[in-house]
Amino acid sequence: MNILDSFTVAEMLKRPLFQKAKVIAGQGGLNRAVRWVHVLEILDGSSYVKGGELVLMTGVGIGEEKELKLDYVRELVESKVAALSIEMVHQFVVIPEAVKRFADESQFPIIIFEEPVSFVEITQDIHTWLIARHQDQLLSLERISTQFLQLTLQPQGLRKILQLLHKETGFVVWIEDYLGKTFIYPETETPMKKNALRRPITVLEVNIGELYIKTTRKLTEYLNLIIDRVMIAIAQEYLRQFLSEEWELEEGKRWMVDLVGGKRGEVPSSLLGVFEKRKNCVLCALSQDEWTFADESGLGRVFLVQLIRMMQHVFEQKGIKVWVAPVENRLAIILAEQQTFAADPFIARVDKGFDMLFAQFRRLHPRLTTRWKVGVSHRLDHLDRMAKAWEEACLALSMDEVPRDDLQDEEEGSAVMGTHTLIHYEKLRAWQLFLHMDTAAVQSFVDLHLGPLLQYDARNKTNLVRTLEVYFQTGLQKQQTAKSLFIHRQTLYYRLEQIAAMLGDDWEAPARRLALETAVSGYRFLSARQKKRDW
Repeated sequence: MNILDSFTVAEMLKRPLFQKAKVIAGQGGLNRAVRWVHVLEILDGSSYVKGGELVLMTGVGIGEEKELKLDYVRELVESKVAALSIEMVHQFVVIPEAVKRFADESQFPIIIFEEPVSFVEITQDIHTWLIARHQDQLLSLERISTQFLQLTLQPQGLRKILQLLHKETGFVVWIEDYLGKTFIYPETETPMKKNALRRPITVLEVNIGELYIKTTRKLTEYLNLIIDRVMIAIAQEYLRQFLSEEWELEEGKRWMVDLVGGKRGEVPSSLLGVFEKRKNCVLCALSQDEWTFADESGLGRVFLVQLIRMMQHVFEQKGIKVWVAPVENRLAIILAEQQTFAADPFIARVDKGFDMLFAQFRRLHPRLTTRWKVGVSHRLDHLDRMAKAWEEACLALSMDEVPRDDLQDEEEGSAVMGTHTLIHYEKLRAWQLFLHMDTAAVQSFVDLHLGPLLQYDARNKTNLVRTLEVYFQTGLQKQQTAKSLFIHRQTLYYRLEQIAAMLGDDWEAPARRLALETAVSGYRFLSARQKKRDW
């Protein structure tokens, strides 16, 4: 007994009681599934069927005209009846050509008996067979369900689950999850999504991947039940993995929180080896504005595990080892060099790694509008500097840009991309000092030294502060300053005269110049901190 496929009209016609039956129309529908047998003699009886029935009739209820009506057959087809069988012995029934043509077009089998037949025997025979088949399906389904759940407790559970599904059904099956992995069985097959059935994999109420099924078989109710069971097993396997990774994350969080708080806890031996071998190492602080890393919802938990998995994979490709754990509403990330022979410098690989990470995450979640920010500390040479490095990373995280010489290209190691901002503490220069100062003190210093110029620029919409900055950057070279500002040299001379009139004749003296350069840098710092740019 084949329990995978449906019991069809064609199989039914092989039963002993149907040996002398004739199919007079609808030959193309012999593959229609038969789920039950129903005797129906009234012409408005479509409300008594649910779909999949073999309807038996003698023609008693079709009226004095003895003609099978087209509307009646149409109602049966619309009600998804499997087939119509008519005994032509006790009552003569006329089956018009229009009805036969409609049955052929609808692939709806019309079967006739030209000799006496017992509807009771037909009903008992088919129902007995269907019930026995259903019982076999239930026993098989229970066995398969138990096997699926047992495989979730074994190594490589997902692969073994797919293998069992293929063995039981013949399906080509594969999983593409949102954690960046693909599993397929048979492994020699190539995933082809065209015409494949797709079922979402849901864990913690979040869609974390898809199960694809490639088959030429029509999915029966039994096969759909098997798929339902395998979806439960796959979800449980992913849930087990998530809980395991969350537990590991919680374990790492304990020593990470201690380290960034200035305490020496039980750190991994692999991390201790980094400093013993004097490998390059930095501490990063990562934040984003869409969801918090302390989010206990299913979405937050899935995103966090996914992000960490992707991070480990991306940086491993760059020859960089990763230790990561949530600290309050941020992620603390230790990045240490593993391959000193790599072509790119360590910091360049750090930058490229974050670029790849956020690009991949965006591709997986195109609707997510998360804006990522990463602050990177000075290079670490000892665990005792971890608390200081965390402070540096968090201070860098508070900025949206780094100070740079506008006469040169953007410096290596700092990036402000469409989806993320990456700031290195060591690139902040004098801003490092400002970050440790009270903002009001920085503002007071700026006002003290640049106040007249700022007020004049605000009133007249001029660029004297910007002119002063570029003049300092060029080493007081007037020709280069005019060229950089795209202005005529006489215009520059006029501006410098205005600056001298407001700041005093000694403004180019070394001590005064140092104070003014610091004030310009402070002004730039405050503008960046307030997420605005005046030039």
